[in-house]
Amino acid sequence: MNHETSPYGRVEDDTPGSPKRKKVRAKYAPKACVSCRRSKLKCSGENPCGRCSDNGKRCFYSEDQTAAEALQHLSRPTAVQPPPPPPPPSASAGATTAATAAATANTNPNPTPTPNGSSNGLARRSLLPRHGSMDRRTSDASALGSSLEARMARMEGMMEVLIQERSIATTPRGSIEREEAFVDGFHGDTALHPPIEAFSANLAAVRQQLGFPPEYPEARTRQSISVASPSSSIESTSSIRLGARNLAFPTPADYQKYVDYFFSSMTPYYPCVNEAEFRTRGEAMLATRVVSPNDVSFLALNYVIFSCSDILVDTTHPGAISKPPGWQWFQLADQLVGKRKVSGRGDLTLIQFLIWEALYLVCADKPNAAYNVIGIACRLSFQLGLHQQSCWSNCSPFQIHMRQRIFWTIYFADRRISLSCGRPYGIRDLDIDIGEPTWIFDKDIQPDQPLPQRDLIRSANLYLSCMVQWGKLIGDVWDRMFAAAAAQGMDGESTAILDAKIKHWTEMYLPAIPLLPKDQTPEIRHQRQHTLVYTRLNHLRLLLRRRTMISLRYDGSTGRLCGDLALDNVQLIKAHSTDAKGPSSFRFHMTASLGGSILILATLLVRDLASIGLQDQQQAYAESFRDALAILQDLSIYLQAARRVVDDFRDIVNVVTTILNQQQVASRGQDGAPSLFPANIDDLFPYGALDFAQQAGAGLPDAGRQQGGGGGNGAAAGHWMGNGNGNPDVANAASLDAWDFELQPTSVGGYGVPWI
Repeated sequence: MNHETSPYGRVEDDTPGSPKRKKVRAKYAPKACVSCRRSKLKCSGENPCGRCSDNGKRCFYSEDQTAAEALQHLSRPTAVQPPPPPPPPSASAGATTAATAAATANTNPNPTPTPNGSSNGLARRSLLPRHGSMDRRTSDASALGSSLEARMARMEGMMEVLIQERSIATTPRGSIEREEAFVDGFHGDTALHPPIEAFSANLAAVRQQLGFPPEYPEARTRQSISVASPSSSIESTSSIRLGARNLAFPTPADYQKYVDYFFSSMTPYYPCVNEAEFRTRGEAMLATRVVSPNDVSFLALNYVIFSCSDILVDTTHPGAISKPPGWQWFQLADQLVGKRKVSGRGDLTLIQFLIWEALYLVCADKPNAAYNVIGIACRLSFQLGLHQQSCWSNCSPFQIHMRQRIFWTIYFADRRISLSCGRPYGIRDLDIDIGEPTWIFDKDIQPDQPLPQRDLIRSANLYLSCMVQWGKLIGDVWDRMFAAAAAQGMDGESTAILDAKIKHWTEMYLPAIPLLPKDQTPEIRHQRQHTLVYTRLNHLRLLLRRRTMISLRYDGSTGRLCGDLALDNVQLIKAHSTDAKGPSSFRFHMTASLGGSILILATLLVRDLASIGLQDQQQAYAESFRDALAILQDLSIYLQAARRVVDDFRDIVNVVTTILNQQQVASRGQDGAPSLFPANIDDLFPYGALDFAQQAGAGLPDAGRQQGGGGGNGAAAGHWMGNGNGNPDVANAASLDAWDFELQPTSVGGYGVPWI
């Protein structure tokens, strides 16, 4: 303890006119303030003490030394910059000022500390009242009658003032965090954590297509999905809490838009999620704004639904973005799931997530990733026993029904993705012992109630039954024609047998499934499901003869059959041509179906049809080719997958277009038409190999691929890579992050995947 006499507690006796008296030593202060204690100087014990008052410091007394020092550090007085001229008074002036300040702080990624100020450029503010006079209060230490409760009350009051002045939010754990810093990254499976403002900026165009109202920082309102959802400070920042951190999340109003779109435009084609159960879990999650570790897969499912919605309705012009729409949500979802995908400890929600993750990758034109993800879903379904219904002894009727829907959705999605990539499927028919789901309407199903009656008009399970049969036909086609063991057995007889089997099911069994209601006007969903089923069956029959048609060695009967199937597909797609330029979820299938039809029509139009007796069909083939190409061009305005297909067909389309233009001037026999055909015409057709990785240049290691290979896909590659020089160093640098590397065009050095 310092034994020197305090200059403020000593009575001077050498004042003129006063008698000599003995110096009296002042009493010790019961307690020193934080500043004097840190400086190891004598404190007067007043509030503020003499030293703090002379030095212009804020004076604090506290039993908790750390807390007091923090308070003193945060409230140091600084010179405040003169404020700008105040705006005209209005009711929302305060909200506008706060929103503007928050936006300024969040948009500055590298704030520079100002003199005597904070790192966000704002001057530190005092905890004391803003009036000119500063009343000196008796210190907690010197007031002998003060109780511990009184001192704590004073500390709490100062903390409340500090929170208000510094815009500090209290987290559910009681810690103090700045609102602008709630998106700090965290470690583990939930490592990715992008700022909310970036999501709002990148998704503005997509929200407009989904019908979201424009957002204004100063006037954004948060409407709750459920009346039980609280209006908290965390909710106002459009976030949701997982563990100790906050994650970006749509507002309740936007979340409602996403969920409505999901169940109206997406689940009718992949009915693996029950609406009532999903909405109940979603409302419970939003009510607390906190996600438990057991619901991580459900949160990831929400994120991948957002990403699928964004990519399906996107109408962004090419070049405006460098990543697929919804990529931010997709990364969040994938990081949340992390190693759960390969640990074998998943649940049905994780399988639902994997299905939609694979479908997003299909729409993003990422075949390798889509094939791997759907393969994981297949293996996880085996681990959970979804393939064997006899093991479901403790399941309720609702659980049995949902397990059937989830399994069969995996089944046909796996068959579709595998055959498109030209690779083996993951679930064999011999390993399946499970019935198909009843044709009931999903909106009528409640988890805690008996299953409703059959509804043939509104149930999406009719379409699911068609896709299950289509998947079984895909398995037959692969096993007998495209499997490695069947490579030597491909002949005309096998093709004829498989084609007859597909045709028999199409003509005999499919009409018994009422895809189009007979007693009422079909809805757009019915029309799309009908088109999907018939075009996919036609596409499968065309696939049987693709190699023969591309070789240009087909006979008249084969050419007529494939020509009729291609004409039928184009005619079915033309009924939905208005969807090509709008935010429609049907655009991707339109692209896939048109690509297969254009390929077949091109093989017909480059041959002398009179030599095989098809000259009567030449005009129909030419008109259908032009119609299909026009719709595909419309799709390519906004859809990246369509732009890639246009690039794949660029060479052969130029040749066919030249032939058709010259045929308008003169007939083929009168004008020496055979000279119009290039000598290597068969080399210009894309998709010559079933496995896209076996196409010319496409099987090279990723690091060694060069841009601008076959198929004229340099434009698409430049769009994704951001340059057109084909520098392999770009690929090597991007490989540091798996998903960044996956953003490179899959068709570099070859053609893309002819999705089915």
